[in-house]
Amino acid sequence: MTKGKTPFPRGIAPDLLVSQVRNTMPYLFAAGPDAFTGFPPADRLRAYAASSVPDEVADHFDYFALCLSSHYLSCGTPVPTDVDNQIRQKLWPAGLPLETALAMADFVLASRKWDFTLVSTRFVRGAKGTPWERETLSGHLGEWFTVACGAYGAFGRYADPAAVAKREELRAAIGDEVNRHSEIFGSLWRAKDGVGCLKASASIAHNFGDLDRVMDMWELGPGDPLRLAYYKLGAKPFDTEGKLRHLGRLWVAGELYKSKIDGSSMAIENHRHFALRKPRGLRARAEFVVPTAPFFDAWGEAIAGAEDAPELFVALADAWTKQPGTFAYGRGLAGMLARRPEFRELPETKPAYADAVAAPGTRAILETSRAVFERRWGEEAIRLMEDIPSRADASK
Repeated sequence: MTKGKTPFPRGIAPDLLVSQVRNTMPYLFAAGPDAFTGFPPADRLRAYAASSVPDEVADHFDYFALCLSSHYLSCGTPVPTDVDNQIRQKLWPAGLPLETALAMADFVLASRKWDFTLVSTRFVRGAKGTPWERETLSGHLGEWFTVACGAYGAFGRYADPAAVAKREELRAAIGDEVNRHSEIFGSLWRAKDGVGCLKASASIAHNFGDLDRVMDMWELGPGDPLRLAYYKLGAKPFDTEGKLRHLGRLWVAGELYKSKIDGSSMAIENHRHFALRKPRGLRARAEFVVPTAPFFDAWGEAIAGAEDAPELFVALADAWTKQPGTFAYGRGLAGMLARRPEFRELPETKPAYADAVAAPGTRAILETSRAVFERRWGEEAIRLMEDIPSRADASK
């Protein structure tokens, strides 16, 4: 890292920040080359952890890059770091030298292309047989939206032509990513991939909700081109002139996210999963990161192979009893039972299983196969998407 003290305020100390990442994803710091080698945020944190640079000598760019890298690495894990407001606003103070701001913006722009599937299971790819089949849509791109929007807001303070050009580059990149979201969702819709559409709706609702909040944070005015084009994309199908935006796809995704299926919804299922922060076994491997709810069957099978799988089963069962009417934790338990049916009878897991099936309807959820469950939700998603466009005029 570059040496040199900074006159600008900062939040958490770098050493503490890296220790928090190590706590939530210890596998990142395993010795030897692995899947994370060459992944820029992982390389940055590993380099810092291996160095003897004191906290106070990391310059402003290095500190920002460390915070952003830590956020990207940990935001999908059980205990994410808390640097959101730092990277979105506080590390873009008035008076920041333009040279530093430009370097930070370039880092943000480059990060959009990083392969976040290495640190997240909450993603979906475009429909097979289309130009989008290898393109991923994930919640990490919502985090990218927020820092790109923060950079865009910060460059509004500068009059230098280089700053004006960089601000336009950021606006164009955000626009390109918005269009990519729309096209990926559209490809899944045309392919009638209901489960894919549901997973995409969760990312779209999250990502554009976060983008809206950062536009508000920076107080972008009603005439700002970024706000005019992209504000409330998941909530309003029409722009201020009554024109349909992105074929209404992103609004349909936002409506789908809220729509009820079997008494639940993607919005209800995809909460913060605080109950899963305590079991340390979920921090053992990257593939144990919680996926998009309620599609937890494959994840349940994966964690059933963990050394402390009985403890994870009990934690999941206990969490499910506190989330009546939901499906995700039940599907996770179904996945675990598919691999470890003995969990119904083991002394350490039998009481938790009994409690889980005592509630009305829960036994049926556990006994429904993954194929039947996902087919039911996928078909209902397609039916909902056939109806949702008829609500558009009422949303004006």
